[in-house]
Amino acid sequence: MSEPVTIDVREMPPRERHPRIFGEFDALPPGGAIMLINDHDPRPLFYQLQAERSGQAGWTPVEQGPERWVIRIEKLAASAAPLVLDVREDIKAGREPFGKIMAAVQSLAPGQPLEIINVFEPVPLYAVLGDKGFTHEASRTDDGDWRITFTPGV
Repeated sequence: MSEPVTIDVREMPPRERHPRIFGEFDALPPGGAIMLINDHDPRPLFYQLQAERSGQAGWTPVEQGPERWVIRIEKLAASAAPLVLDVREDIKAGREPFGKIMAAVQSLAPGQPLEIINVFEPVPLYAVLGDKGFTHEASRTDDGDWRITFTPGV
């Protein structure tokens, strides 16, 4: 693991701080980190990261004031949250969702699961995605629909 990128924003104009931090964050590989040094509690940045990079950032306070705050911001692996694809409306409207499902499979980040919500258990899809290295877990929802999570093999 490489050393964290240190960003000391105490002397930086406020309007330049967040764009610089987000630029550095976006350039990080999964597991990479920023050591942010600030002269006040950067809680608004925390909320902005949660809103704009949901599930992508770890936030660990190292020092908490009163004159200096140091926060370790880590880029989490993209596989933390599954991609959820609800195809119930497609089925009800008579549209075949297979193309949409395969496009979703192609868009997955390495290691990212795919969760499909369907009105029936898509048994033939198990073999198709199984051939691509996915395992699956299926369960019925309270309303009788199906929730299937496809997890890529390691």
